[in-house]
Amino acid sequence: LEAGLRALPGGAGRAVALAQLARITALSAEITGLEQDLAALVTVLVPELLAIQGVAVITAAKIVGETGDIRRFRSPAAYARHNGTAPVPASSGTGADGPQRLNRGGNRQLNAALHRIAVVQARCHPGAAALLERRGQDKHETRKASLRALKRHLSDVIYRALNADAWRLDQPAPHAA
Repeated sequence: LEAGLRALPGGAGRAVALAQLARITALSAEITGLEQDLAALVTVLVPELLAIQGVAVITAAKIVGETGDIRRFRSPAAYARHNGTAPVPASSGTGADGPQRLNRGGNRQLNAALHRIAVVQARCHPGAAALLERRGQDKHETRKASLRALKRHLSDVIYRALNADAWRLDQPAPHAA
């Protein structure tokens, strides 16, 4: 792109475009460096979380930052309530199997991270794709409703992974002989 811009006749537009390109290149290099630093930290802190398909370094860091200490949640259901994936009944008197609606409560940043993971898994993970297909056929749910169910499932998976990582960090380091 830079070579193409330099080949254009001189002018204010060319100068501005070259300056913007230089700034974008510098910012991209800075972002890459920061992401590498973050990867080194996150890899040590939450390897179980990173093992989940669809969870990359930035998403894992976002989950850790928004969740804090996972041990403050007494159960996967409490964590789901915190991240906004716990289902909310749409009408009274229909029981647990009645219609559900979108939960607009909870931590929206954490919910957005779960949504990104769910979208990746829906596209790349055979188990998640099968879950969406099965719910669509058996329960005649819309794709959005099935995706909400997948997000709720992922909330439980992430809760278990974060608990495993917290437990591993609590263990004393083995002494070298």
